[in-house]
Amino acid sequence: MNQDADALLESLLDSLLNDFNHWFKRGQELLASCPDSVMTPDEREVMGVRIDEGLRAITATRALVNATPAAMAISMESMTPWHQLVIEVWALAARVSEAKAKNSL
Repeated sequence: MNQDADALLESLLDSLLNDFNHWFKRGQELLASCPDSVMTPDEREVMGVRIDEGLRAITATRALVNATPAAMAISMESMTPWHQLVIEVWALAARVSEAKAKNSL
């Protein structure tokens, strides 16, 4: 039963890290095409640094998971900033989409 639990934990963690990675990469794409009317260049730079840090954290976490012979979990305290950043990426996506819709009218 412990092996099944370990396999489930590893699968869930891998899926979660994939999701964070996807949304951080999407955030980079959004920042690259973000109009100044949505976010100033300085704001984009600040968010870009945070996204880059998030991607590095995901890479480091994967390295630790892969180096550990037993299944491991990540604390909610560690993931909270990642969740917050994903929420900010979602908000940016909505703002960019709205700006593009206004410009196409």
